[in-house]
Amino acid sequence: RAQVSIPLSTFLHACEDDAVTKLINEKIPYFNGPIYLHNKTQIGKVDEIFGPINESYFSIKMMEGIVAISYTAGDKFFIDPAKFLPLQRFLTQPKGQQAAARGGGPGGGRGGARAGGRSGGRGFGSFRGRGAPRGGRSGSRGGSRGGGFRGRGRG
Repeated sequence: RAQVSIPLSTFLHACEDDAVTKLINEKIPYFNGPIYLHNKTQIGKVDEIFGPINESYFSIKMMEGIVAISYTAGDKFFIDPAKFLPLQRFLTQPKGQQAAARGGGPGGGRGGARAGGRSGGRGFGSFRGRGAPRGGRSGSRGGSRGGGFRGRGRG
């Protein structure tokens, strides 16, 4: 049961066994996030999210024994406020402003400094100024890697 619930969407129509609703909140709900009525009775879960980012819709997969056709257009559905995805996750970020950096702190992302942003920048973790190609094999990217059977052992 949700302790607190906030308005999420309004009912548009039933489609097969699902309810199609229009998002009235600026945040996007988690997939499979539980959906409630105003009296905090769970009726189903978020199934599919579709439509443009500024006018989103989603379908609710109804729980057993609950039918989507029992609702009328405009009925409100609610969600636990902890069950939202931040809208920034769906927006393209300007270069240099990543959402939450993955990996270890400054130097983040995949690869890069592995020291998790430790001070110094020397020794472990910082590979700056090493030159040479990155990656396992030295030499050209792609191209011939030796191997194969071309021109060997004939004659």
